[in-house]
Amino acid sequence: MSMLRVFTLLIVGFIWTCSPHEELEIPSNPLDPDNPIYVSPDVVIISGPTEAEVINTESVTITWQGNESASEYSYMYDSYDWSDWSPEVSTSLGYLDEGSHLFKLKARSINGVTQEIPLELGFSVDAVSGPSAIVYPYLQRANPGDTLVYHIIAEEVTDLFAVEVNISIDDEYLELIDVIDGELIDGWGGEVLRIQEVSDSNVSLSIVAVEGVNDSFSGTTSILSLVVKMTSAINPNMVMDVINPVDIVYLNDDLEAIPIMERRVGNLTNDL
Repeated sequence: MSMLRVFTLLIVGFIWTCSPHEELEIPSNPLDPDNPIYVSPDVVIISGPTEAEVINTESVTITWQGNESASEYSYMYDSYDWSDWSPEVSTSLGYLDEGSHLFKLKARSINGVTQEIPLELGFSVDAVSGPSAIVYPYLQRANPGDTLVYHIIAEEVTDLFAVEVNISIDDEYLELIDVIDGELIDGWGGEVLRIQEVSDSNVSLSIVAVEGVNDSFSGTTSILSLVVKMTSAINPNMVMDVINPVDIVYLNDDLEAIPIMERRVGNLTNDL
């Protein structure tokens, strides 16, 4: 090899070693879990009920915010399944029953890494003032052929001695399978007088406490339960009133009528 060629190679090598290209680092991916600066996807709730709060409405909107790694979110509450992943950062929950509820929320990064421990929020609903008559659950999601149970509830009653109820059933969507005594009889703690009539679309029941351990009942309890089967599909995104306590009379042990503050129906929609 000639000296000129050797000299040329040395010059080229020197220029290469001094080139700034060698000083450039390969760009790092901040979403790579193996990256030292990686941050796991996480989410916080920024508006809605606070932990253990008691709200007085049957619906609530919850809003959240994810960190720099979060791009999608999924949530669930009570016994419902997890929602589909979505970039949406809020949801509205409706038809909430009286009592405790548990909301769970988790985030996912753009490369599919999921938040390991979902965020949990527990709160309670006290939207119905007593004495009232409500159907529980407030809303059921089902498909044709599914068997459901609705409870007729005496909510926050005092000195309840006798009850007369007339329950309307939407037989277009529900087939009545059975009528079951509620817990009120156990609350009275003795024998009762009962007159009951049942048809495909109506249940009427009159019950009076006799020879019971307690002269009357105070609190919240079920009067009766209806076992039904969903027969027909409901139009998507529609909620139908299917169990309606059209006539309810509460009497105390002096046989005086107890004023009823509210009557809440039972609803049904398709399990979409």
